[in-house]
Amino acid sequence: MKTVTVTGRDGPVELQEFVEPFYLFSGKANRVLERLRLGLPTWVSTDVYNEMRLSLWTYNDLRVNGFSLCEGGKNYIALSAGLLAAMLKEAEEFVDKERLSLVFHIREDNKQHLKDTLYFFMANFAVAHEFGHIVHGHLRDGVGANYIDEMFLETTGSSDEEKRASNWRIQLREYDADCVAVAVQSLLFIQQWQSDIRANLSNFDKMFIANYLCFRTFAESMGRDFSDYMTKDVDAYDHPHPGIRMMYSLIHYYSWLIRLRGENPDTLAILESGCHAVIAYEKEVLETEKLKQCYFSVASTSKGVQHIMHLHNEWQKLVDHYNDYAFIPIETMENIDGMMAALDKDGSFFLKSSLSGNVL
Repeated sequence: MKTVTVTGRDGPVELQEFVEPFYLFSGKANRVLERLRLGLPTWVSTDVYNEMRLSLWTYNDLRVNGFSLCEGGKNYIALSAGLLAAMLKEAEEFVDKERLSLVFHIREDNKQHLKDTLYFFMANFAVAHEFGHIVHGHLRDGVGANYIDEMFLETTGSSDEEKRASNWRIQLREYDADCVAVAVQSLLFIQQWQSDIRANLSNFDKMFIANYLCFRTFAESMGRDFSDYMTKDVDAYDHPHPGIRMMYSLIHYYSWLIRLRGENPDTLAILESGCHAVIAYEKEVLETEKLKQCYFSVASTSKGVQHIMHLHNEWQKLVDHYNDYAFIPIETMENIDGMMAALDKDGSFFLKSSLSGNVL
């Protein structure tokens, strides 16, 4: 098995081509890694990919983490064994939920395929996110580090103002990396486009649910506590709330699908279906009613939409800077001037659920 040693946050890290076979999940994880390595070179032109000198690895650490690294003129994406295991666990537990049949129609003989599909989409998003850090020059601007990972580390030796400024810079990079991942996922979805609208609805539901499960994994397994999000300032966190990430991902899926397939009833129905699938899962399967427990719903509060607009609009101010270091041109988008909130201050849903019946 191929290995290479690089410099991580805490010193040398041995990267491996595959997960060690003594892990019970290694077979499924390694099949996903092989599939990801086939797709990765197609995300940019051959010339750009060769210039990036990019490779995908795993490493033997049970902490849930992933990182991107630029070292010695080469770029590395690495997912920890712990992250690969945690994503598989999320996918399997989702499908095995007792109340899932209240929302989704899943044939018994299709359950394993659904688990595998969700797992791949989750891993694909995680790799595409790290790819975003690399391809948009986050590691090469000389201001930030040449290494970005997903672990939460309490900043020490800094004033509160410095911590908040650092948190906000990190959030903006995370926003952009998520947007790149959405672009990659959107192109993958279009490659699977079928003439049957029901198949497209099902495929997008799976992809969007996988995004949701991915953000849950990142938030719950990496030491970030968002339970007080509604009462804290947004720059108290170094990553956006998972519900905020879900909502701006939906906005960018909308942008990409409209661009690639045009604005029509089918496209809008696909986006609405994915959104409703996640909301229905939280409400009906997880039986989540309290606002602070609903990942997706906080993005529909006044605070949430303001956070999304601020992330989007502030990132536009950094595009020219990062374009000097990016491997591909970064597109400047129009500012978002307004968004509607869908939840009141008490967390009551404006969206009334007749959301069951999705077929996975």
